[in-house]
Amino acid sequence: MRESKCTPKYGTTNPTPEQFATMPIKRFGSVIGLNADKEQYYRELHANVWPDVIQAIKRANIQNYSIYVTEIEGKKYLFSYMEYVGNNFDADMQTIADDPITKKWWKETDPCQRQLPNRKPGANWSDMEMVFLCE
Repeated sequence: MRESKCTPKYGTTNPTPEQFATMPIKRFGSVIGLNADKEQYYRELHANVWPDVIQAIKRANIQNYSIYVTEIEGKKYLFSYMEYVGNNFDADMQTIADDPITKKWWKETDPCQRQLPNRKPGANWSDMEMVFLCE
């Protein structure tokens, strides 16, 4: 994958990392590929998400979590958006990762997804950079 030659630009509609760190609501977008042959199963899983998975998300201070699907040049992709309202993002994300029901959920959903080359080590989804925010 080509590396971007652009540098971040910050302004009134794009917070600096320092401003982001102090925001009461932190917004995150991420992307991952969706295996076309698993799309129907992925949709069925998310049409009936296990209640314990929802509770783990809420306990981890995540709100307004959504996942979208699109097709680009014949390949399927998932885009997720979530808002984090807690005080310790890393600890809350670890709580989700350690949850036994969530681990079972991921065993169902992970084979449906196609990791992208720009993800962080150990991550499934690739983080996206915020370039615009209108509150």
